[in-house]
Order: sequence, then C-alpha cells, then structure tokens
Amino acid sequence: MIKFFRKIRQKMLTENKFSKYLLYAIGEIILVVIGILIALQINNNNNYNEQRSLEQEYLLSLQAEFETNLNKINASIQENELRIQSLEYLLTLFDKNVLDTVNSQIISQKFAPIFGSSIGYIPATGVLEDIISSGKLNIILNKSLRQNLASFNSSLNHLNIQLNAMDFTEDKLRTIFYNKGSVRRLVMDIGFKDFDRESISEKTDNKRLFESAEFENHLLAYYLSAKATNGPNLFGRVKAEIENTIKEIEKELEK
Repeated sequence: MIKFFRKIRQKMLTENKFSKYLLYAIGEIILVVIGILIALQINNNNNYNEQRSLEQEYLLSLQAEFETNLNKINASIQENELRIQSLEYLLTLFDKNVLDTVNSQIISQKFAPIFGSSIGYIPATGVLEDIISSGKLNIILNKSLRQNLASFNSSLNHLNIQLNAMDFTEDKLRTIFYNKGSVRRLVMDIGFKDFDRESISEKTDNKRLFESAEFENHLLAYYLSAKATNGPNLFGRVKAEIENTIKEIEKELEK
C-alpha cells in the first residue's frame, strides 16, 4: 500500500501536477491522522476495559473486607453492651440496702465482662490500604464511594483517639480493684480456676469496694465512657460508614 501511494506521488511530481499532488498529500496526511486516532481510540478502550476489570476486582475485595468489618463492629458493640449492663448493675451496689442482698459470686460475675477485655475495635484494612497506597483509588468511578473509602481511616483514627483516652480510666479502675479487692476471689467465683492452696486475698470480700467513693467515681466514669462508645459519634458513626460503603459497593457491582 505504501509503495502504491509512493508511485502515485512520484508520477504527479514528474508530470508537474503540483496542485493535484498537494491535494493528494493533504489527503494522505488526513488518512494517517485518522489511522492514529483510531489506534488511540482502540488503545483507550483497551485501557478503559482493563481499569473496569480491575475496579470490579477491587470492589469484590472491598465488599468482603467491609462485611468482615461490619461483623467485627457488631461484635464489639454487643460485647460493650454487656459491659454497660454490668456497670449499671454494679453502680446500684453503692446503695447499702441493695449491696446487702447480693452475694460475692454475683458481684464477681458482673466484674467479669469489665475486666475480661478492653473496649476496642480492630478492623481489617489491608485491601483499602493497598488501594490507597498504590494510588489506584481513582480507578473506582463512584465519587461518593471514593470519598467514603478515603475518609474511613480518618474515622478509625478518631475512634482510636477516643478509646486510648479511656484507657486511663480503665487502668485506674483496675488499680483500685487490685489494691482493695481480690482477683483470686473473682476468678474462683466465676469458675475460671480452682486453687489448691489458700491465700490471704481469697478471704478478701469484694463487697468492700462499694464502700469506696474513689472506686465509685472511676466506675461511673468508665460507665459513661463505655456508654458514649456505643453512641452515634463513635461505634455508631463507624458502623454507619461501613454500612453505607457496603451499599455503595453493591450498587456498583449490580451495574
């Protein structure tokens, strides 16, 4: 084909038909430009299709990750709710009339959810962090979804700051319990472990804790913190963001 056009061009120049050659040259240039544009369009389509395929892979991975995170935060909320209920009950024991009706075993059972674990939430963020760190977040076309994903780590950081601030109250509460109460008595009452030998702490009655104003202050502070954690600004906020992100992902996958 190239040889064919070259022969025509040489013939025109030989016959001194410059005007016709000029028109021919312009036409040849236009054909070349059209060919380039077609090639670019094909290349762009291929790149677009590759990006859409990669986007689908990301969306499926993100869907699985955020569904895991939803299950985790639901479990954290439920666990914290048990802690709140125990704290509410223990706060009633500062009324001596109520305290006198309760035995040591019940008190130990109510302390178990409080000292058994700390208030916390550890989400899975591997897929999200990989997408953001690789600079490929823009592959996801849904603007609202991109914004949700980009701000999720910020919400987690806010939550962690609040949870870390509550560690002081929790540590202080444990310290008072260790100083004035009996961990051994608690462990035995809940049936976690039996001991072969007697101990001085075994004879310590944990009811004595409810004669301490300091213990009541820290128990109340911890209760208010736990209550706030399950509220709309902490666990509630993160849970709502996770649920919204899952909905946006599902919408994209259905297209």
